[in-house]
Amino acid sequence: MTRIRMILTAVALLTCVPLAPAQDDPPEPVKTTTQTCGAYTLKLEENGFGDPDDRVSVLRGADVVATVTDTMVSVDWCRDVTGDGVPEVLLAGFSGGAHCCFTHTLYSLTTPARRLLTAFSAHSDTLDVRQLNGGGPLELVGADWRFAYGYGMSFAESAPLPVVYSYLPVTGGAPRYVENTRAYPGFLQTFAGRMNDRTEPFSGGMLVDYATRVITGQPGEADTWARTQPAPYAAWLGNYGPDIRHALGDFGVWDWPTRAGAAPDAPRTVLGGSFSAPGTREALALIGGTDPAPATGTPLSGGQASTGTLALYRPQGSGIVAGPALQTVPVRSDQGGYLDSAWWPVFAVRRATGRDDVVVRDARSGSLRFTTHRVSVDTLSPVTDDPLALAATLLGDLSNVARQVASSYARPTPPRTAAQRSEIQRRIDAALARATPWAALTGSALNLPRLGNFMVGAVEMTVDTAERAQVTATADIGEADADTDSEYISGTRHTLTIDLTRSAGRWAVTRWTLTPRTGELDQP
Repeated sequence: MTRIRMILTAVALLTCVPLAPAQDDPPEPVKTTTQTCGAYTLKLEENGFGDPDDRVSVLRGADVVATVTDTMVSVDWCRDVTGDGVPEVLLAGFSGGAHCCFTHTLYSLTTPARRLLTAFSAHSDTLDVRQLNGGGPLELVGADWRFAYGYGMSFAESAPLPVVYSYLPVTGGAPRYVENTRAYPGFLQTFAGRMNDRTEPFSGGMLVDYATRVITGQPGEADTWARTQPAPYAAWLGNYGPDIRHALGDFGVWDWPTRAGAAPDAPRTVLGGSFSAPGTREALALIGGTDPAPATGTPLSGGQASTGTLALYRPQGSGIVAGPALQTVPVRSDQGGYLDSAWWPVFAVRRATGRDDVVVRDARSGSLRFTTHRVSVDTLSPVTDDPLALAATLLGDLSNVARQVASSYARPTPPRTAAQRSEIQRRIDAALARATPWAALTGSALNLPRLGNFMVGAVEMTVDTAERAQVTATADIGEADADTDSEYISGTRHTLTIDLTRSAGRWAVTRWTLTPRTGELDQP
């Protein structure tokens, strides 16, 4: 799932900012070197960590056909990886942080040159060339650092998942390298095995092994394996298992929109699941476009405004096809590919039918709601009188209280006016009116007027029958107190369990409870 990936990437990016030189420092001298690759010249202009940024250019004669700039740059290799007899060149940019961040760009040096891939590699300094399927174009192997610093790990304990880029056809365009890791389950399993081939286990290796079993194994296999591991890892994986499974929702399907003809650099959120039929692997993706966004709903701050289009992407033959537009909403995006929207699919929840329904986070009105939808190839249908839909409403109402309460503790500059403070209080009162009836259905202590953090991490259905259902969610929950001085209110992890029954032809919540989740790396 895509927002967890975005949050972890954002955390990693905090280490990517190099120290700027003092303004009075003289500019560093530029070292220029050249080398040839096929019919092209590669020109490197380097000055260490000084200004201006380093630059590597691809030239055909005197014409610059491609350029990469960053704090440091390099030419990783020049070789024919597509098998057409023409070399490709892999260029790298490095931001200069403690561990991060590398970006790799691959060009085919045809006439004209073609960009085949841009890959954000985070902490990994190159893409390796491999032959993984026995013939044809070579594969490129990089690293997926979505779990760096996650779930209480330090960077030293973190580990990547491998990511495989294959040279594949693209609808409406020439072949290019796209992420295709799920096509190589054996490679993933070998990678995980080697990572854990050591006397002492470590958290990153354990997480990679668990994630690999989620990706390549049968349902429940990863959890069965996790329970057999030594302390504290068994408890830790049990604690974060639902969040890890949710975070893997877009793994291996992130580039499906590209394969179906979307622009390779189009910002997106992607949610994997079996939406239109049981046993399928599909991707529900919201893709940012170039059209100006309509001036409706709550404004989004910063970035480039456009219209986002939701569609279902699914395999057809050896390719990926896109269904028709299911929804369009205003979005904003930045050059790094981050997509911000007040409306986006956040959870894929497996039903007893074997299909996944989708829970959407909708904050277009300024209030927050979770709505539930059923997906087919060409429709996105709201689900009502349904246990998941009712549970999602409860989760959304509690989340909205926290959203409104937390906003009252923000300290903007200039300070809010009396009218603005009055509007915030109105929103808090409206949120409490929606959420208060739920309080009568729980024995758990929850001070709704002080609830300032209710962050749902994963949603699953553990019971889904015609007369009874149970929905569980992981959530960080925190309350404001006398010392609260900002909208960032800390929380502790809980399991929220919602029991539902069908009576007189309608679904109702009978009870919901909060249970603290345990199992951290620093706990025995």
